Amino acid sequence: MPIAHPRRRCAEPEANRVARCLIALLLFFVASTVGWVVHSGSIPIPPHWNPWAPLNVAETPNWLTRYKLQRTTADPALCSTALAASNLKHTSVDDNDPADGCGWQSAVRVADARFAPAFTLTCSAALPLILWERHALQPAAQTHFGQAVARVDHLGSYACRNVRGAGGEGERRSQHASANAFDVAGFRLANGRQISLVKHWTGDGAEAAFLREVRDGACRFFRSTLGPDYNAAHRDHFHLDQGPYRICR
Repeated sequence: MPIAHPRRRCAEPEANRVARCLIALLLFFVASTVGWVVHSGSIPIPPHWNPWAPLNVAETPNWLTRYKLQRTTADPALCSTALAASNLKHTSVDDNDPADGCGWQSAVRVADARFAPAFTLTCSAALPLILWERHALQPAAQTHFGQAVARVDHLGSYACRNVRGAGGEGERRSQHASANAFDVAGFRLANGRQISLVKHWTGDGAEAAFLREVRDGACRFFRSTLGPDYNAAHRDHFHLDQGPYRICR
């Protein structure tokens, strides 16, 4: 049986490492070049597929939508521009400098019949809200009931409090304390029919199927989506927020 030369055996791992490094450098060069070309506008790319183009709420969401939402979270001016181009009725509000962990920054006052009564919400949470309403909620209502949702029944947004769990108040401030969360209790269809989480979450009817599809749709746009499957504290509403933790329950 032929025996491999010891030097060759020792040299092979080093050759593999060099090859991997060269491939990594090549991929980095290609990615950097493509990124520069796209960002500089040397080659025109449709805004829908351009990661540096502003978020357009009217466009059909794709795999870049979440990245564009992240950009608006880090850039209040970019967020305001995107929200102003949407059909959500709102006005800017002055910052409420946080005190004892409560307050808000870069927020808007939403006064829209679809989400009555009015409430205050950060711009970075208002954007996924209108994306969800347009691209998940309304299509689900048409699928299951053949009509639109006329109004989202909610429990508000800003509340200076800690996170709530099965054991009561926790030690960490809720995203509600910074107006970065929104609680949805149910929906009213165009014909007046009401659908609520507390009444219709369980079961196998159209209402339950609709609510689950709506919850899954919220997970596409919000970082955190919590509902009755999460814990007893959320048995009657969806909690939607743009906080630091990603969870869909």
